[in-house]
Amino acid sequence: MQQLRRNSSSNSDGDLIGSTNINGFVVELGYENIVRWIFKTYPETALNVQSQDPKLRTYYMNVLLDAIRILGHERPLSDSQLSRTSDKLAYLTQAGFKLEWLWSKLEMAYLARKKRDACEARIVELKQEVKKHEGAISGLKAELKNEEAKLNPRSFWNLLENCFCLGT
Repeated sequence: MQQLRRNSSSNSDGDLIGSTNINGFVVELGYENIVRWIFKTYPETALNVQSQDPKLRTYYMNVLLDAIRILGHERPLSDSQLSRTSDKLAYLTQAGFKLEWLWSKLEMAYLARKKRDACEARIVELKQEVKKHEGAISGLKAELKNEEAKLNPRSFWNLLENCFCLGT
């Protein structure tokens, strides 16, 4: 079983010091507001959790809080973060949690990632296209200079420009 929190300590009974019990889940102080919000906003969240083992229920709550923390980030999530969060939600769902509200947030994060990937791929395509056109423009500029030089082939400056690629 994963450690609950690094800064948590336990008393002789194994209970977390600096924690409170909310709906049968031991929650570290500092997280009680978010847990109360979860149970108030989504009261069905933990109704079907069968385990009565306090350590396992605490572990479940920590996994849930970690999934919420990851999905709450404003920045785009990596494929690894999306996959791990999906695994966490599947684990919690199997344990009896009703997490449709988080599954929908995960789906939105997947769609945002997919949209970002498509946008990044399009940017690469456009940069390649611009580079190709810049090369064509450079070739056309050289051809234009040659044609202009033909109009006045004896000009000393045209000779210098053609030999040493001077000018614009």
